[in-house]
Amino acid sequence: MVFSFSVSATKVQHIKRVSIRGIQNISKNSILRVIQSNVLKNRNLMNVSNLIVCLKNTNRFIKINTVKCNDTLILSIREFPKINSISVIGINHIKVEYINFMLKKFSFTKKGFFCMVNCNDFFSNLKKKYEHQGYLSVKFKLMIIRNINNTVELKVIVDEGIPSIVSRIYINDEKNFLKKKIFANLSVSKNNLLWNFFSVHQYNSVQFKNLLHKLHIFYVRQGYLDFKIKSVQKYLSVDKKNIIIKLNIYEGSQYYIKRILMHACDKLYDYSSIDKVQQSLLNSLYCESTINQAKIDFENVYSPFGLSNARVFFHSEINKRNHSVFLYVGTDVLERCTIENVFFSRHSKIGNKFLNIYVHHGKHDFFDENYVVRSCKNLFKTGLFDVIQVHAKKYLNNINKIDIFYNFQVSKDTRKMNVSTNYDKNRGLLLKLFLLDKNLFETGSEFYVKVLKNFADTDVKIHLLKPVGSLKNFFFRSDFFYNFVHKRYLFAHKYIDRLLGFSSSLYTSSVKHKKFSVSFGYEKIKVICKTPYITLYQYFSSFSDKSLSTSKISNFFVNDFFIKYIFDFNNVKEKDFSKKGYHAKFVGKFTLPISDNFYHKLFFNFNQYVSWENIHDMILHNFLEFGTGFTSGNHVFPFYENYKFYSKKTKSGFQDNSIGPTAVYYRHKNNLISSQQNKNSSNLFASAKYIGGNVLIHANTELLFPNIQTVKKIFNVLQMGVFLDAVNIWNVSKSLSIPLYLISSSKSIRDLDSTHISVGAFMRWMSFFGPVTFDVSAPLYPYGVTSNRLNEYGMSFS
Repeated sequence: MVFSFSVSATKVQHIKRVSIRGIQNISKNSILRVIQSNVLKNRNLMNVSNLIVCLKNTNRFIKINTVKCNDTLILSIREFPKINSISVIGINHIKVEYINFMLKKFSFTKKGFFCMVNCNDFFSNLKKKYEHQGYLSVKFKLMIIRNINNTVELKVIVDEGIPSIVSRIYINDEKNFLKKKIFANLSVSKNNLLWNFFSVHQYNSVQFKNLLHKLHIFYVRQGYLDFKIKSVQKYLSVDKKNIIIKLNIYEGSQYYIKRILMHACDKLYDYSSIDKVQQSLLNSLYCESTINQAKIDFENVYSPFGLSNARVFFHSEINKRNHSVFLYVGTDVLERCTIENVFFSRHSKIGNKFLNIYVHHGKHDFFDENYVVRSCKNLFKTGLFDVIQVHAKKYLNNINKIDIFYNFQVSKDTRKMNVSTNYDKNRGLLLKLFLLDKNLFETGSEFYVKVLKNFADTDVKIHLLKPVGSLKNFFFRSDFFYNFVHKRYLFAHKYIDRLLGFSSSLYTSSVKHKKFSVSFGYEKIKVICKTPYITLYQYFSSFSDKSLSTSKISNFFVNDFFIKYIFDFNNVKEKDFSKKGYHAKFVGKFTLPISDNFYHKLFFNFNQYVSWENIHDMILHNFLEFGTGFTSGNHVFPFYENYKFYSKKTKSGFQDNSIGPTAVYYRHKNNLISSQQNKNSSNLFASAKYIGGNVLIHANTELLFPNIQTVKKIFNVLQMGVFLDAVNIWNVSKSLSIPLYLISSSKSIRDLDSTHISVGAFMRWMSFFGPVTFDVSAPLYPYGVTSNRLNEYGMSFS
């Protein structure tokens, strides 16, 4: 479009009249006002050039010609067409508010004037907006419908196309960090349809700039203070659907803390602890995590002395020559704060004596926020509270004294009772009665009773848990059980019956990931000699003749008094299937001399979860358990205390209780084996019943692969892995040296002392009703194992 402005003279005189021609949608008065303002500046002369410029600036005219005829100035004007209506079609990914703003900005409004220059500017800005959101193939079309009275109707048609996808991002230097770690939580992603089955990376210029900024922060936080992004190159495919981005970066070297300076006056409180923090900082990487941890460590030094409001600040001097940092540490230490009183809400329905056990501060102690947080965590672990609110109040006349107020909202479901039925494949249909009270007599003690009953047997368990008021973090627990089986109902699977027993234990809550307990107990055990075998007979033979004469073999009772101790360390952190840390557990049990038995039993269990972030975020799980039992003198290790194989916490190619020594039977009448000749008789034969042994070694290794992003959208959390399992169980008791050469033809007996090894793969799915595990496995050794001992495939719920 060409604009033409014609004038006969720059300045003209003696103009008495002005004639305006060619206008249709603009009033003459608006043009005359422009002319009048131009004449008022100089009444004798009229500057025609300025007049045309003023009219042009209104953006309403296409062409202006001026002619002077005597004392009349004739203006021939051609105006822009007026917009009767305007509509925008095809915009789905731009907000309507933004479109309306852009139309108004470029004068695309109803009753406005249509100018093609403004139209081009409007499309140019709208295209940039689309490109910022990743729509690089957008197209625009303008339809103009002209009317007779110099008016137009406009239709803007937009073809957005499909968004451009970032197919690859190349980084020229990845010496120190893997690409996956760099872009973890930094990538720009958008979920598509089809139940989020696919995840695409749509290009967005604003978010990409934020990505580069976060990338810079990431490297700086890792100690790369000289990090720079040299250049960013973008390559579009021919159809503009894919974008390849290349980043040229410079990492530089990491900086380390070489010197630390702290003013002597800041070391008045616990100099040795402050010095340890300083020594831990020396030669450490200068990064955000190091500084944050140092700040916490310094504050924790002052907090136990009532200086919880101490402020720690850092100043660093960077030496770029040797990539070192000189760190200045300053503290603003205020006066100590002490606790004057600790108040508990009266409507908590829990006694103060119980609450004081968990609250780690009292009157006249130094105020420490860490103690308050720890107290709340311990109170929540009891399961008695829904909400705990704590606030501290300073005295007006003495700001160094603080009152602490605890306000509790006790859970309403601290008492439960239900009656249900339960089915056990060995015991049949059972009636179950369960009673639980977590706040017995409003003392914070826990009490529950569980009764299982059917026509054949009765099983009663009673439990009482009470905090110890005089000892912090200690609890007293009492357990009692009673089992009764009618004589006419003897189950084939049972060879012992634990008739009754009790135990009293003193244990700690979790303190710095550690637990400890010690207990004293008693058990009365009935040995059922329904199917006699050699191990059972030799166990009877270890008792005195006096004991055997007073009891029948088919109704033999054992009384055991024992002491049991447990040490548990667990710092495993887990989320869904991801775990990291260690869990070690040590259990010991020995009987007292007043017992019928005399043995010592030790068990060790260890779990290790190691994250391999540098190898595709895989997790290595190592599991080891070791158990042994031994006696002294003529005593025999009780066969019912034997270790048996169970794979509840691991995966194995062998079924539970399918490894270890089996029972060796002897066909005889109901009398004891009295001579070595009978022992060596050909009446000995092997059985498929596994009785376990007094030594257990079990090792398992699992390699867990990271979650698959594509499948994760469907299954929420999905984990896959492979495992290698090795286990063996022995019986090394000298008193049980049975001449198995007499039955050496049995293959199952020959394989008893060999280690059982299996390998397999598994898949875990975090479903809406709980974790589901599918596994397949196969034995590596020994070969020729019967199918009833194998666990070739399985599925488990938890």
